[in-house]
Amino acid sequence: MYITASTYGGIDWHDSRTIHEQLKSNGSYNIEKDKIPEAIAEDIAKNFPYVEDIREKVLQALSEKTCFRFMVKSEEKDSMGNVSYQDCVIYEDDGGACYESEAAFDGEKLTLTQEYAFGQVSYTTAYYIEDIPDSQLGYIVTEDFLAPSKGVPVVQRMYHDIFDGQDAAQGYAESLRLHEFQYPASIVAFLVCNKEKVTHGEWYRLQREAMELMEEKGQTPLDDSFHIFVKGHIENLRRLPGKEGAA
Repeated sequence: MYITASTYGGIDWHDSRTIHEQLKSNGSYNIEKDKIPEAIAEDIAKNFPYVEDIREKVLQALSEKTCFRFMVKSEEKDSMGNVSYQDCVIYEDDGGACYESEAAFDGEKLTLTQEYAFGQVSYTTAYYIEDIPDSQLGYIVTEDFLAPSKGVPVVQRMYHDIFDGQDAAQGYAESLRLHEFQYPASIVAFLVCNKEKVTHGEWYRLQREAMELMEEKGQTPLDDSFHIFVKGHIENLRRLPGKEGAA
């Protein structure tokens, strides 16, 4: 089984972004079915080490399909590098506590929601579980542009076809050069996929067309012809002469 954590959020729809992350368990992306709750609990616990028994609380929420809420504390370091965690502002509201920063995990929906500044900024992480046959297992490496324009949370660009082997994909991910300067912030994303499903989709078809045109025209993703949005990139590439014409 494979688990992808997708986090969406920001101040508002103008700058909200999506980040995808592939979970591991004991160094493997292939997670045994009975280890899935532990993998999700570990992913959440690593970001909130100050919450007492958080792993057990996540596991309980998953088992009972319930929700639990907790305060998000701020991290501070002293001159020696020692870390401490400070409580956020707390208001009493009708007999209950209202936190300036808080999080809630829903064990039924498999979602973690974080809210800051009393809900003015929020992020939601959804955990997606997929069973992929070994024969269809593939690895995708993309450059993900985060919130490249208003209302667009992420644009994923692929410059190499789906990898069959994990080591080759990870090596490529480590060497992938990102766009800088005039481009929006971007990150390298490494995801496990079902090749049969992905290759029949429109996103993959367009990525393949752009890659084939880059090869035909002698271009790279770092050339001036590049456009974040794949359709715009394809249009730019079509206007260019082929390799022989360019020479």
